[in-house]
Amino acid sequence: MLNEIPPIVRIPAVSREAQIGNVFNHVFSVMFQTEQTDLSHGRKVLWDFSDCNFLHPFYLAALSVLKTRYNDSIICIGIRPIIQSYLDVVHFATPLEVSENGEDKSLWHYYSKKTYLPICVFNPQNRSSVVAQELVQTTVRAQLSGNQAVFSILSLLLGELIDNITDHSSSKNGFLFCQLLPREGNLYVYIGDTGHSIYSSYATDERYENLVTSAESSALALALKGKSTKNRPENENRGYGISKSRSLIVNGLKGEFFIISGSAFFRHDPAGELLVDLPEPLRWDGTVVLLKIPTVIPPNFNLYDYIR
Repeated sequence: MLNEIPPIVRIPAVSREAQIGNVFNHVFSVMFQTEQTDLSHGRKVLWDFSDCNFLHPFYLAALSVLKTRYNDSIICIGIRPIIQSYLDVVHFATPLEVSENGEDKSLWHYYSKKTYLPICVFNPQNRSSVVAQELVQTTVRAQLSGNQAVFSILSLLLGELIDNITDHSSSKNGFLFCQLLPREGNLYVYIGDTGHSIYSSYATDERYENLVTSAESSALALALKGKSTKNRPENENRGYGISKSRSLIVNGLKGEFFIISGSAFFRHDPAGELLVDLPEPLRWDGTVVLLKIPTVIPPNFNLYDYIR
């Protein structure tokens, strides 16, 4: 076993123009090829990045979360120097831990001046999730400095999204990543956890027992309509969360909104909406919300159309 040659998984190239569905098709391919190997007893898998001249922000974040899940079983090879520098800057291999007490303020102040927030891990079950909300809001503020009104509402929505996708999760790992691509004029935001899917919350809630089927998309459809599994009545109509977020980002700002939770996938962009169940055996452990937010506000945008 000591002389065993680790299998190689080639990391496919993903273009800047790739649709999110294609991005995650590649992520699933990497995941399943990796899991063909028994990773117990110190076995390793080589991820070969030789084909990659660019890493799409959502691709990068998803691969980092996967690598974290496999602990020390992944060895990255074939990385071009410019790509390696990028991976180091965004903490691909070792996500930055968000402390519960926020005592590392000087570190986060450094990132408030950047066009990105590195890949961060926080605990959804303690106050580090609140610190995480503050971090992502600071990043958005830096990129939308010319429109305080839009920033104000986006900051509320992003906070709600972090609450919503971690409220159902028993995981101690939530992940954040933000990156601006200036030439595109888009801010990419990745918010996710590695715990129970949205389906798990709705399937065990007696209020929805006649609405949730065996298809995980049935539960995601309820979340998209603003139906809550929380036990506080005011949460049903408090006006933010997934439902309001996607309307503001897509219909108002002409951005894009995606969720993958378990085996359910939802896409909402200016071309329309799509809610589907992924074919077996495709499945993502936990929930990921992906936002593509334009930094140039459409001239006819009216904030109050989306916060009433």
